[in-house]
Amino acid sequence: MRSLQALARDGSVAACVAGGLLLSSPARAQLGGSISVDSDYRFRGVSLSGAKPTVRLSANIDAASGWYGGGSATQARLARGERYLQSLGYAGHVTPLAAGRSFDVGASYSHFAGERRFDFAEAYAGLQGERWSLRLNYSPDYFGQHTQTAYLDASVDEQLGDVARLFGHVGLLLPLAGTEPGNAGTRRARVDLRAGAGWRLRDIDLQVAWTVASRGGPVPAAYDGRRSALVFSASYSF
Repeated sequence: MRSLQALARDGSVAACVAGGLLLSSPARAQLGGSISVDSDYRFRGVSLSGAKPTVRLSANIDAASGWYGGGSATQARLARGERYLQSLGYAGHVTPLAAGRSFDVGASYSHFAGERRFDFAEAYAGLQGERWSLRLNYSPDYFGQHTQTAYLDASVDEQLGDVARLFGHVGLLLPLAGTEPGNAGTRRARVDLRAGAGWRLRDIDLQVAWTVASRGGPVPAAYDGRRSALVFSASYSF
């Protein structure tokens, strides 16, 4: 089996994963997509859009056997005055367990058109219930920062009737090895929090969330943006 490091050097991994999933999926597989607008593109608490609005296109496929996959595309600003098209591909498998729980395992790959030094791959595994999830992610070269990382992710979602819901998230980014010499800040762990509310109106989903992140860890963005923000999002599913 090829290592994650090898996958990270192959810019076509996302296309290969999606193509293989489509070829192997049964006829009962469900296809979906969405277009979203965010007031600020925040990834694990860090703004990747310079605190500017972004548009994101997404597509996904879910097979009855438990296999799933998908991808998205959005604009990112990882350096001052520079914009990149970020494409993300992922694939995984969900295995049902007892008491309504399930085990989820998979991998993802992010590619930045025009600047491959930011490309990175992750593997993940975790447990999920009806309204919660716990996941561990591992990257051999996080955002091309020459640092191995583990990211612990815990999320909850509470439905309030047929339309409204509340959600929360806490994440912990842990640098493991490979920190660049002279950059002591990347050796510190970083915590991020997200809490908000959402409203589902037929095919339109509206969200408002407060997000914040501590300093430390390998930060992909070159600028020092605000550590907290109120983010508004609107998504149309088709």
